[in-house]
Amino acid sequence: MTPQGRARMLRRIIAFIVAVGVMVVLGSAAHSYFVQQAWSIAAGSGDGTGPATLPFADRIAWAAHDLGGMIQSYATLTTIALFVAFLAAGLLARFTGRRVLVFGLAGAVALFTLFSVLKMVLGTVGIFGARGAIGVAAQMAVGLLAGVVFARLTGQPATPR
Repeated sequence: MTPQGRARMLRRIIAFIVAVGVMVVLGSAAHSYFVQQAWSIAAGSGDGTGPATLPFADRIAWAAHDLGGMIQSYATLTTIALFVAFLAAGLLARFTGRRVLVFGLAGAVALFTLFSVLKMVLGTVGIFGARGAIGVAAQMAVGLLAGVVFARLTGQPATPR
């Protein structure tokens, strides 16, 4: 492999790691948000009032706790889904030239497919925050963002003049 080929491969590996990091942190945060909203509604229903309030600091602590608890399983499954989707997207992007669009859609479709397969096989999507249509849409948005990050980081380098 040429030095340019090695540099390009290293750039792709680093970009993939960054995209996975974005996906895991934001995906976990989206999950936490939907769980917190459900808790707030349930807590308020218990005493007949409106949704219970949850201080911002508690929300952040809750999200950090969720990230720590989900990181292994969520990161593993979503990373595999992204990897497969990005391999296919790489081939498609070569023909279309629309890297950002293709990788963004690949990220969104990867997470939709993952949660659909989990639902079919296990009877549940595995994480509470992705049970409803809005939760799945939020996870897809996170996948889309991860794909855009990857495409931007691996785009063609500027040619020296």
